[in-house]
Amino acid sequence: MKYPILIVVGAIFLVAVAIQAYPLFVTSEITKTDSLDNLISESISGWSFRELPLAETEEARNTVERRLNFDDYVSRVYRSGETEVGVYIAYWEPGKTAVRMVGAHTPDTCWVQNGWTCTARESDVRKEVRNVDLKPGEFGVYEIRDHVQHVLFWHLVGNRVYGYEQHDSHNRFATLQDMMQFGLNQRQEQYFIRVSSNRPFEEIWDDPGFAQLMEDIAALGLKFDGNNFDDHTI
Repeated sequence: MKYPILIVVGAIFLVAVAIQAYPLFVTSEITKTDSLDNLISESISGWSFRELPLAETEEARNTVERRLNFDDYVSRVYRSGETEVGVYIAYWEPGKTAVRMVGAHTPDTCWVQNGWTCTARESDVRKEVRNVDLKPGEFGVYEIRDHVQHVLFWHLVGNRVYGYEQHDSHNRFATLQDMMQFGLNQRQEQYFIRVSSNRPFEEIWDDPGFAQLMEDIAALGLKFDGNNFDDHTI
């Protein structure tokens, strides 16, 4: 009986070695052409902007950056009258972090664990910007005290959208699911893109300045190509 057991253990070991070694022989494409500060316009028609720090103190900011371990990010608030739009985008080069590590920082986890309540949630949300379809995204409404934020977010892994049905908890089989969805090569560049507003998006979507901002964001890899299977939510 011990020989079949040894064979199974040996097979598991070989698979584990293959999973670790395979990415070393794979070159993933980097599509990012400039810093996010330059790719996302500071000046948009009819709106002012300010940089939004990741945390209140320098020590806290350093902690956040170490935890997220990104290669580039932009965090801003744009304002027009009483309307505010927050833009947070983080970028990881191929092989920098696991897919699920990026997913741990969605509003469903990060915001809710810090006191926000999710009052509405949709997946596979379809939007377009100036007649260009966007890849399907995630939408939610989050509230804390008298503050309400309408949020759209996307997680891009290579040229594919990573979909979420998470709602506050993590799947113990997440790593296996990622392997089934992406194959052995987990070393792909990733973006996490979050756009939030204190007003419903339907009320600001056609604003020229906001459309300009979304056009910049779409150029990072959100433009949907219906002929490309990889563009579908997974």
